[in-house]
Amino acid sequence: MTATTIERPATAPQARPSETLKPDDMFQVVLHNDDWNDIGHVIQCLMEIFGHNKGLATKIASEANERGKAIAEIEGETQAKLHRDQLQHRGLSATVERIL
Repeated sequence: MTATTIERPATAPQARPSETLKPDDMFQVVLHNDDWNDIGHVIQCLMEIFGHNKGLATKIASEANERGKAIAEIEGETQAKLHRDQLQHRGLSATVERIL
């Protein structure tokens, strides 16, 4: 991950309250490594989007950097897609996968 400047939106989209979820309805937000984002930017995004503390955000960012990808969060589909979109809007590479 290298340093870069990314314009950030003034306000992030707000999530809808989640419904009661069954294990079959859970999805993981996967953060992928890239060659253009500084790890500090990645950590900050994880803290702001998911509310992760700095230690957890650092662990996720480091795992993505070292292994190529890391699970940023496990949640319902609507929330997972919202968070993926927020990460992508900030220049990060992320996908959503159903947990089987």
